[in-house]
Amino acid sequence: MAVFACAGCGTELTVPVAEPDIALVPRHQWTGAAWPAPSGTVAVPLDAGVWTYLAFPPPRLATRLPAGEERDDPLPLRPAFLFEPDRYLLRHHLARLPAVREPWLRAIYDRLGDGRHHPGA
Repeated sequence: MAVFACAGCGTELTVPVAEPDIALVPRHQWTGAAWPAPSGTVAVPLDAGVWTYLAFPPPRLATRLPAGEERDDPLPLRPAFLFEPDRYLLRHHLARLPAVREPWLRAIYDRLGDGRHHPGA
């Protein structure tokens, strides 16, 4: 195990013996100095916040409860259907694009149906 210390902040980092080719190292938040990398390793300095997120990712929330436990709060509400754009509005805007003459976009335009009969009109 190799131990590296941050200059100025007193923090130590222990890494495995196998020396990597490159090392992502944090920059000190106030001085901007990068942590030292092992000899023969190229140091790639990162913002301390980015490095911390990569080194210690936040815990993932479990989607299932452990066996034998029951939920006492209601599940969050979910939409009744998937998002779908307003087909009349989309057709209206596609009609004004010069690219609508291209076959692939014209096929989409034709699949949207007749735009003259908007349900709210």
